[in-house]
Amino acid sequence: MKKISVNNLFIFLTGLICLSLGVVLVVKSDLGVSVATSVPYVFSLHFTNITFGQWNYIAHGTSLLLLVIIVKKLTVKYLMSFIVAFLFGLAIDFFTFILTSVMIESLLEKVIVFIVGSIVISIGVAGFMKSNYPILPFDTFVKEVTLAKNIRYPKFKTGFDLVCFTISFTASMIFFGKIYGLHIGTLVSAVILGSMIGACLDFMNKHIEGKAIFPEEKTNVILDFDLLNFRKSMKMMD
Repeated sequence: MKKISVNNLFIFLTGLICLSLGVVLVVKSDLGVSVATSVPYVFSLHFTNITFGQWNYIAHGTSLLLLVIIVKKLTVKYLMSFIVAFLFGLAIDFFTFILTSVMIESLLEKVIVFIVGSIVISIGVAGFMKSNYPILPFDTFVKEVTLAKNIRYPKFKTGFDLVCFTISFTASMIFFGKIYGLHIGTLVSAVILGSMIGACLDFMNKHIEGKAIFPEEKTNVILDFDLLNFRKSMKMMD
């Protein structure tokens, strides 16, 4: 079967829209958000003057700052990753506003919305991966630290998720005296979301051929350019 040629930018934007919409749907289901998403979600429930979307790019930005401190470099890819997080936060607030009047009350409705949201999230993440564009900072943090420090990815990813869980759990207990954001859906997401994303990506790889705007080699050179080394070089020249 002949593959459909689609611009990578379109795939990326579609992934961004699907991911943000899926996150909002899962939140609306009230069955538990993912471990990473729970951190900005819990803080947005307490500090209501800052939106859920804004807390998302604050949390993602913090992880990027930690990444720069740990690996001691600041590449163009890291900055692009934060821009992705910023757009992701804006899209979350947009869909939150659009779906404000939607009321989900019965357990059946919650389960359906959670399932639909999880599917849409899977499509979104697969779109991100298919496009080869910079990913969200949380994922960038895990990927780059494991490469820089020669740590096994599954081990560090598990540790990262445990830290996120600890932060959201502690914050919810301090703010509300009970757990917020983490529910049965959090466990379900942890178990099945990876397989769902893999299935969506396999489907895309089978039927869609991504078309890059710029040559991949030149794009990678630009994305991997270290701004900190550039600043050091400029200081040495002075």
